Amino acid sequence: MEQLRFCYEAGPTGYPLYWQLTALGAKCEVIAPTLVPVKAGERVKTDRRDALKLARSYRAGDLMPVWVPDAAHEALSDLVRAREAAEKDQLRARHRLSQCLLRHGRRAPRGVQLWTLKYMEWVKREVRFEQPAQEATLLNYVHEVDHAAARIVRLDLAIEETVKSVPPNMRTVIEALQGLRGIAQVSAVTMVSEWEKYHASQEHGS
Repeated sequence: MEQLRFCYEAGPTGYPLYWQLTALGAKCEVIAPTLVPVKAGERVKTDRRDALKLARSYRAGDLMPVWVPDAAHEALSDLVRAREAAEKDQLRARHRLSQCLLRHGRRAPRGVQLWTLKYMEWVKREVRFEQPAQEATLLNYVHEVDHAAARIVRLDLAIEETVKSVPPNMRTVIEALQGLRGIAQVSAVTMVSEWEKYHASQEHGS
């Protein structure tokens, strides 16, 4: 097994194959797809042709590997990505609710800021429609906003718990970043996660 060398292109399947092969003692590298050499006029793509081209280029030393995180680092990155997705979903949910209210001329009282606790209390207590269909629509939009907010709270708690188990050097940097104005734990974790990937990739490519 030590004499065998494997490579495959980075993609949506992630790194389980890399971890399995390296655990068996095999040499494996994950290749950056955008840096695979492409010949002019080479348009027909099949799995077999791609595999042969990848093997030849790998043997010639023409491929650039990417840095592969360990399982713990990848888990933290997955958690950060999940929170980013939840924030995007929250933004869309809020947009749908605000557009619904705007279409029907419903505006919050003066002094009530958008998306604060008072704002959501106003929507739930004061906004009503005569048509049952519109009431059902409003209820659905409000539920989406509440659900998105609850998701973010759960993910924040998960990140807080995960930080306790990361390597000490990473946790030290996360805590130091939080000492800067405007940087909360989630932002610090995101910055450290991305910095670790960049730093490791630089070392791998040097």
